[in-house]
Amino acid sequence: MSLSKISINNFRCFENIDLLLSPGINFFFGQNGSGKTSILESVFIFSSGKSFKSSNIASLINYEHKKFFLKGYDNIKGYIVEIEKKENKPISVTLNNKKITASRLTKEFPCTPIHNNTFSFADAPPDFRRKLLDRSIFISEEGFSECWFSYYRSLKQRNSLLKNNRISDIYTWNVKLSDGGNKLNNMRRNFFNKTIEEFNYLTDLVKPNAVFDFLDVIEIKFFQGWQDDKSLDNVLQENQNIDLKRKSTTEGPHKSDIKFLINNIDARQILSRGEQKFFSILWSFAQHEVLKKQYKIDATLIVDDIKSELDDRVFDLFIELLKHVKTQAIFSCIDDCFSSKIIANFNEFKKFHVEQLG
Repeated sequence: MSLSKISINNFRCFENIDLLLSPGINFFFGQNGSGKTSILESVFIFSSGKSFKSSNIASLINYEHKKFFLKGYDNIKGYIVEIEKKENKPISVTLNNKKITASRLTKEFPCTPIHNNTFSFADAPPDFRRKLLDRSIFISEEGFSECWFSYYRSLKQRNSLLKNNRISDIYTWNVKLSDGGNKLNNMRRNFFNKTIEEFNYLTDLVKPNAVFDFLDVIEIKFFQGWQDDKSLDNVLQENQNIDLKRKSTTEGPHKSDIKFLINNIDARQILSRGEQKFFSILWSFAQHEVLKKQYKIDATLIVDDIKSELDDRVFDLFIELLKHVKTQAIFSCIDDCFSSKIIANFNEFKKFHVEQLG
């Protein structure tokens, strides 16, 4: 990425629109129901073949039609990507007229999505935080996909043995699960450490402490899914009786998490919704910057409904963050909250009033 032009056909509320995008900042504003989130959703589909709002991709087809069709252009790479979804048929993805898997989109058109679910990042279940971390590692590390699938295949096999009480075969799968789990854990911890460095850098840069005092005391810790002072192999052996009773592997990388603590108390019990939202934005920005700085990957930043639950002081912090993003950014808001004075701080800023599109 970045996408220089997108065509949206029969998708959500849109029947047919073409958008010329800036390689810098793209801002969509309009009333609820006008389609601004749908535009960001279509950009995410170019990066994943999935929606960040609905697990049912067929539900995105405009109700008066039987399929949606998206077409994107990347003038830098010379890529043309086409995505079609018909009722009762799998999604079809082509890159320069050749069929590709939806997962390849994540590599070819990477993005960092920040949306309604991400805003409650600290309050979300552990698997949501794992998925966000794993998505960034999948984009950046060549061997991550193979490592991830290998570990979860081994986990499935071990869990099957536990359910069927087949102890005689479990040692072999302990070894495989331990080997794969350690590799997966090392990749996650490595990316987490890089994100922490970038998070601290951004905090020093935009100085949000003037608005929020929790950033002075919050602890961000990577939990690998088992005790740090024990080897995974030993943990699997020690837990064998517990695992047999529960018929499931109780510890390992599949239980890993990113924990946020204030005075050893779960931060979500202390932070307001506005504080959680800004924290989530800052953390996602940090992961985005790791892709750019550490891996030279120009992922597009997508931020939906940016102003919701943020007062003017916090929105000013977002503006400061945005000044340091050197990739394409696409975000939305109900109101036109970007005055000409703010826009003057950015190169290649493009504003779209959604109700006037089409």
